[in-house]
Amino acid sequence: MSSPDDSPPDSPDHDSDRDAAPPAPRRRTRRFWLFAPYILLVTLIVVWSAAWFYVRERVDGEIEARLVREANLGRNWDCADRNIGGYPFRIAISCASLIFTRSDGTTFSLGPTRAVAQVYQPRHVIIEAAGPFRGTDGVAAFEGDWESLQASITELGRGTEQFALDLRAPEITVRGTGTVPMEASAERVELYLRPAPDLAPGTGAVDIVMRASDARAPALDRLVGDDRPARVEIGARTTSLRSLRAGSPRQMAVNWRDAGGTLILEMIDIRKGDAHVQIAGELGLDEALRLQGRIEPSAAGIEDLVGRLLGGGQQQGNAMMMLDALAPRDETTMGPEDLRRFPPLDLRDGRVFMGPIPIPQVRLQPVF
Repeated sequence: MSSPDDSPPDSPDHDSDRDAAPPAPRRRTRRFWLFAPYILLVTLIVVWSAAWFYVRERVDGEIEARLVREANLGRNWDCADRNIGGYPFRIAISCASLIFTRSDGTTFSLGPTRAVAQVYQPRHVIIEAAGPFRGTDGVAAFEGDWESLQASITELGRGTEQFALDLRAPEITVRGTGTVPMEASAERVELYLRPAPDLAPGTGAVDIVMRASDARAPALDRLVGDDRPARVEIGARTTSLRSLRAGSPRQMAVNWRDAGGTLILEMIDIRKGDAHVQIAGELGLDEALRLQGRIEPSAAGIEDLVGRLLGGGQQQGNAMMMLDALAPRDETTMGPEDLRRFPPLDLRDGRVFMGPIPIPQVRLQPVF
């Protein structure tokens, strides 16, 4: 019987096998790090997808709640074939058509409409809409179409902070305001709105910038005898908008007037053919909802225009004499681009006054 000491010594092969055993866990570790990026990616996709569908359901619920609130206020929105998509990085709400109706008879409709926001920037919404546009306020009927319409709305939790609208090749027709339809078109129209940065938010002041290039209005062309396109730029500020409540356009105008609302015209710049007109001033509404306030006009190249408006022929010379009398060509009346500064015009009691003298045959009508 052999003793433990007589056991055969370990062979070299046996020692090498025992020494080689520990590296096995390292191979498993290396295998884990090989697949870890894929596992992480799949996990991220699953979590992101779950979050996106959660947000989608929240948006759908918010839309339904908003539609109910609007209906309770007498405003009904119909988004035909509503769909919410945009996975994975956007939330996109699309309608085959969008129809709005209000209890006072105001309606409008748009063609296919889509609103898009990035998941990581939900307070910035881009809206795209196709024509045709049809609407009525119960008196006038509006029809319009365009090549493209894109709007941008930025909201930072204190209401709409910035609104931008870009219209390409718009055309509009208005019926019911006169004996013949009014038509207008442009190559491009841009509109920008934002709260006035230098005034307290409580004032409800909003800065407005509007530009229109190659604008045409056949009725205006016939009136002035010039069918060349116009270029229009408007810079203005209006106050007391936060006091407005939903209602008919007339009622909203009354509320704005009663709240002390004013429209400050920083600049209206109109160029049509050889004529160049600039207007500045401040306007409001009187008790009859007619414009009141003061405007300060400047103009150049309007001699032919005024002559045609006065009847042409001999009136052409009379127009030049009248303009020279109102604004002599000297350093006190000449501004940049040879614009002549004319006496201010006061709008009050439905009339337009130049100094103490009312301009004949000019009567202001209520805006609503």
